[in-house]
This record gives sequence, C-alpha cells and structure tokens, in this order.
Amino acid sequence: MHTLTRRIAVPVLSAATLLGLTACGQHGGSWYSTPTYTEDRAMTVAHVAGTGLSVINANGSVSAVRDDARVDDVLVEARLYSYDTERLAFARLLATRTGDGTLDVRVEWPGEGRQKNEGATIRVYLPDADGVEVRTSNGSITTENLSGHANLSSSNGKITAIGHNGELVAGSSNGSIRAEAVSGPIDVRTSNGSVVIEHALAPVRVETSNGSIAIQTADSNPGPVRARTSNGRVNLDLGTGFEGLLRISTSNAKINVRDVQHARLVESSKNYVELRVGDSDRESTVRTSNGSVRVKGTEPSGSIAD
Repeated sequence: MHTLTRRIAVPVLSAATLLGLTACGQHGGSWYSTPTYTEDRAMTVAHVAGTGLSVINANGSVSAVRDDARVDDVLVEARLYSYDTERLAFARLLATRTGDGTLDVRVEWPGEGRQKNEGATIRVYLPDADGVEVRTSNGSITTENLSGHANLSSSNGKITAIGHNGELVAGSSNGSIRAEAVSGPIDVRTSNGSVVIEHALAPVRVETSNGSIAIQTADSNPGPVRARTSNGRVNLDLGTGFEGLLRISTSNAKINVRDVQHARLVESSKNYVELRVGDSDRESTVRTSNGSVRVKGTEPSGSIAD
C-alpha cells in the first residue's frame, strides 16, 4: 500500500516571459514562449531491508539518501514538469518492487512517453539500500550513505557519492564527479569535467578527457591508484599505507613529488617520474597530456622531484 499526494499544477514562466518578451523557441520566423507547468508528488512504500534501489529518470536530477529517521518505509518525492497540464495530470510516479525485491522508481508519461521539455526531479529517502542504480539523461545525481554496488550514470550532469559502503562505478559525459568516503573500489569516468575523490579506502581509477583530478587516499589504503586526464592538472595525496610502483607522466608541465613515505626514486626525467614505495609490485599510474602533477605524502622529507 502507498499513499499519494498531489499538488495543483502551477505554470513556471521564464524571466523573459514575465517581462513580456518572447523566448524559448522560434516558429514561422517569430519568437514565442511556452510556459512550463509543475506538479509535486509524494508517496511512501514499505521498506524491505537488504534490497536494492533503482531510479531511472530523464531530464532531471536524482537524489537517494539514507534517512535514519525512517524505519519501516521509503519516501519518494518528485517534481514533474511539462508544457501541457493534461499530460502532467496523467503522468504517474511509480515505485514498485521487482522480483529480487529491488525498489524501482521512475516516472511514466502518457501516450508515447516523455516528450521534449518534460522531465522530473526525484528524491528518495530510505532506511538503507543494498545495491544502487541511478540513471538520468540530463541532470545531477547524489547518493548519501547507501551500500552495495553503486552504478551511477548521467549524460549531462554532476555526480556526487558520499559515505557509500561498497563499490562505486560512475560516469558522466558532461559533468564533474565527486566521491567521498567510499569503502569499495572506485571507477569513475567523465568526458568533460573535474573529478574529486576524498578519503578513498580502496583502489581508485579515474579518467576525464577535459578536467582536473584530485585524489586523496586513506592511510589504510595500499592502492593502486590510476588517474588520467588529457587536459588538466592532477593532485594526488597519498595516505601512509600506499605502496607499489608509481609512474607519473605529463607532456607539457611540471611534476612535483614530496613527503611520500618509504619512496625510492627509480627513474626521473623532465616529464616522467617513477617511484617504488615499499616492497609491493602493485602498479599505479598518473598521466596528463596538458597539466601539472603534484603527488604528496605525509612524511616531511622534502621534495623528490621538482
């Protein structure tokens, strides 16, 4: 059983429209404006402990947050928007269980499905989730304090994962990515945006074609770390537990390495530095074709390469 709350659709007009100007499109050589109507929905669904969460959205942001105040149910909220009040009235917010118990959240649009300039913002508050999949075609994604394998994907928006207990795979074609205190392996890719990884507790792989990278590993994390960007700087802060071979290269900037505990210089040139930290043969790489690289540990031993 679930409860459903609906609010009256309200037109949202652009600033240009409010000023009596025309915008948002062109038709027959003249400009025109189409108002957007919004409607808020909310529903609760019985919680099933230890099950996954799947949110599939289009043209809107998604957030999924652990809420310790909730014990027996999941709260799903959405703000739907459309150019047509009738289509908005017939759109449905769905939250159903699949065969394995996963909670599947999505918006079902009438007729042949979602039309251009229609979309939704979805927020989910739940006691826990073991496995998370979130996809949206045009919007940001945020998860907080969930668990299991997380697969987060946006075609045009930033991705943020905080306090995730498990593996994280995330990708955006045009947006930044941030992960903080993720316990499992991290594999994130974006084609146009910066990446920030804080307090990584397991192996890290980061790729971006146009953006900076900043990675900080926890003291308990031995690595490896693999970071690559074609156009941006890379900052790598290593915890005391990091070990293995670290290969650093850049084609057009400086490399600076300092304060890395138990590091031995294997090779050094203008655009390449190779270190061995400890006795492990585990391989880590940092590469950028157009940006500086700064690697820092916690031991005040001075610069190794500059």
